[in-house]
Amino acid sequence: MEPKRVLYINLSSKSSSIQYMPELVDYVGGVTMGVKLFALYKDVDPVVLSIGPLNGYFPFVSKTCFVAENEGVIEDLYIGGSLGFRLRFSGLDAIVLAGSSSEAVLLDILDGKVTFMDETADSSALGLPGKRSVLALSRGGLILDSYFEFPSGILEKKFIAKKLLGAVITGTKTFSIADIGKYTELFNQIMGEKDRIKVAPGSHPSCSGCPMGCTLSVNGEIGGNILVHSLVACGFAEDIYSNLGTVFACLSFLGYKYTHEQLETLADLFSRTLKEIA
Repeated sequence: MEPKRVLYINLSSKSSSIQYMPELVDYVGGVTMGVKLFALYKDVDPVVLSIGPLNGYFPFVSKTCFVAENEGVIEDLYIGGSLGFRLRFSGLDAIVLAGSSSEAVLLDILDGKVTFMDETADSSALGLPGKRSVLALSRGGLILDSYFEFPSGILEKKFIAKKLLGAVITGTKTFSIADIGKYTELFNQIMGEKDRIKVAPGSHPSCSGCPMGCTLSVNGEIGGNILVHSLVACGFAEDIYSNLGTVFACLSFLGYKYTHEQLETLADLFSRTLKEIA
């Protein structure tokens, strides 16, 4: 399996690099990979954004995981919107925001290339419409695409402490599907299970990859099922993505060689990784 691609952004030195990390493959993605990255970089007070291997490919895998420290506790938070798709189509598995800036800074990220902008920059004028997500501090807190909110205010405090005004993330890459017929069959099979989603459909802005438009799409999530959140699927789709058969079929189709045992013991790996931080 290919190494995970991690964009490391040093806010203190205003520098960035893409790191290829094969040692992260066993962590699958999302919260388990995010906690491992936090453990690796804990000395620079990281905020980690991470997605899973199914983001951008299958329905209801619509969130982005954030891992950060809050008053001595490692928190995992999730937000929907289009951010997970933007990371996928940037060719990234994770972003690490390390250190703190000496002055207010806005990040303009295009396919993994970072431009550091000052406080005069207009985030709405950056990136490519239709292919970007805008994460910005406002009077209402930290908001994604002027609608989606983070729970609890934890990340808002972290961004303020780091003097980070926000980030515009644009992804323009494309990916080919080897067997479009089989993919469509698997996609439709999962979409056909939408009655197992624990929310009622509505007409509100949806997270990418989700047709529900539920009233709860505006709200982020905190914690939850380790397998589901390593894939970074919606917590309301837990009944679908806690099914190892479904998960294994999706991963295998995309060429991932995870075993059932690896998926079954992911929660144990998560727990062991947390102990590395203590």
